[in-house]
Amino acid sequence: MAKIKFFYDNLLKTYPPTETSEHVNFPVENVQHRDFNKAWRSNYGAGSGWGNFKIVAGVNDGIDFEETIGAQLNPTLTPGEYDTDELAAEMKTQMEAVGASTYTITYSDLTNKFTLASNRAGGGGTFKICWLTGINAATSVGTTVGFDVTADDLDAASHEADYVRIHSEERIIVDLTLTTDIYGIIIRGLNFSALAVVDAIFSADAWATIAEHPDFITQDDIMILEWDAPKNYRYVGVRIKNANNTDLYVKAGVLFIGPQFQPTENFLHEGEIQRVDPSIIMESESGQESTLQQESFDTWTYTFRVKGSTQKGYFDTMFNTVGTSKALFVCEDPSIPLTTTKYVRFTGWKWTPIRRDINLWYLSIGVKEQR
Repeated sequence: MAKIKFFYDNLLKTYPPTETSEHVNFPVENVQHRDFNKAWRSNYGAGSGWGNFKIVAGVNDGIDFEETIGAQLNPTLTPGEYDTDELAAEMKTQMEAVGASTYTITYSDLTNKFTLASNRAGGGGTFKICWLTGINAATSVGTTVGFDVTADDLDAASHEADYVRIHSEERIIVDLTLTTDIYGIIIRGLNFSALAVVDAIFSADAWATIAEHPDFITQDDIMILEWDAPKNYRYVGVRIKNANNTDLYVKAGVLFIGPQFQPTENFLHEGEIQRVDPSIIMESESGQESTLQQESFDTWTYTFRVKGSTQKGYFDTMFNTVGTSKALFVCEDPSIPLTTTKYVRFTGWKWTPIRRDINLWYLSIGVKEQR
């Protein structure tokens, strides 16, 4: 069992994050709060423009189509980031710049699909989209906007996408102002589906390039990446690709980016775990009961043997930072972090001297699971 790690000094408390999109009622500032139920959400809703669509030159900027059978037109989209309305307008602009027909590109707030339509007035009066046979097939925008690119869409007045698309990616990023050691990135209060691709992203050049992008393992509740050797960067964030999330948005409750404290000695024993049901039971004079149901939670205690003023100082710094009122993440066994990371609050802190003259102590820390 690897030694416990405490993640308590969240750099997002000092350096505010920014996002690619946010719902007006669920802004990115929410990830700085302790309550993971008060989450950031990507933008969504009728008339909102929905989430963030990123177009990259030579990656997903092509759209090959025909107005006359056998005569391909091959415009490219301008690299950048768009909402659904902006991307529809950009596709229309570039298609009409090379063709003779008029194109109507729409996004449905009901089906969450793009539709490409033509008045078929140009050339041979055809509208075929060459997702498979186009010269830019390998770098087409098709997948980004929800089309099945394993076959062309043959001549028709309009073509509706095959798949829901709420975004191509969302990012939450932060500028730490200086190159900083990052030992862990943790997300709590998320709704990512099983097929979501979520990674930590690091840049040394203000996002001109991404230097590293290690993947999270997607799971419910808590997702964590942690390192013994830190990532050393100024620009840090997370990237979420979950284009067909059935909630029609992605969300993150608490986002931790920062250092760690790992004691030189592990806790001595796990202690008893007490399951608490805070539900309120009301009883009438005749013995009839009614209840106000609340979510249960666990409490437990860590006991440490702490030797030396340096180690004691590290513990005291942690307590002085979070006390008994602020939340933090604890990874009990970093060799299996996905199942041993917990979001807690300290409820008690007691130093018991073994030998004061050599700074040898027992430390008892009570913790309460956050809900």
